[in-house]
Amino acid sequence: MRRTLSYLLSALMMTTVATGCATTIEASTTAPALGSDAKIVAKKGKTGNFEISISIINLAPAARLDEGATAFVVWVVHKDQPAVRSGSLDYDEKDRRGELQVTSPDSSFTILITLEKTGQVSSPGGKRILEQAVTVR
Repeated sequence: MRRTLSYLLSALMMTTVATGCATTIEASTTAPALGSDAKIVAKKGKTGNFEISISIINLAPAARLDEGATAFVVWVVHKDQPAVRSGSLDYDEKDRRGELQVTSPDSSFTILITLEKTGQVSSPGGKRILEQAVTVR
């Protein structure tokens, strides 16, 4: 019984430490996507890069927010560097939810999400719906 309790306490402590290492930021989107809520979770991965999970709920379809827009493009901006396209939100119109997993070599960066006519643009040019600075601790 004592050994089982010891294993359970060890497992609980390891879980707490593992989840405690992530930086979580909750942010609201800006016009024209007012009313949407974003959650950004970033943590240092096994390879030394930082793993970033982006999730937005209550998000209207891109075309409703900006005529001609078809994609929510996610950019990672490092200090004094141009924005780097990381991909497009995997958007579920029925659930009004968008998600994407990306990585960054740096612990400090800005997440930028723009409405774009295509997900293959090379620089941000559409309306910005989220701009959030992140520093992983």
